[in-house]
Amino acid sequence: MTAARVVRGGAAAAVFAFAALVVCFAFAGTVEMESFSGLRENLAPVVVGMLLFAVLVTGGGLALAGRRSYTAWVVAAVLVALMALRMWTLAPMLHCWSYDSVGRNADGSYHCVNRGDMLP
Repeated sequence: MTAARVVRGGAAAAVFAFAALVVCFAFAGTVEMESFSGLRENLAPVVVGMLLFAVLVTGGGLALAGRRSYTAWVVAAVLVALMALRMWTLAPMLHCWSYDSVGRNADGSYHCVNRGDMLP
């Protein structure tokens, strides 16, 4: 193994770790909206942006690792599966994209609210 391959592998591992951290923050970003009923700030557009950024970072990790790295492909597949899971759980509240707040009803559905419209 050459030193260049070791350095590229280490850099790819760091990039994949950063992508995993972004995905973890994407899960944590709206967990309060999904767990409790009531009105919460709409962070769904921010989480979608984070997931798009994580896709780009994962692609960068794949580019660093090289096409023939099976470990990189497995790590990328796991990250993409986690991103798809996050989008699947985030999908019910995406219809509230342009609203500043999302309310979760007792039955699990979401309703969109602009808090400025609630003022007298």
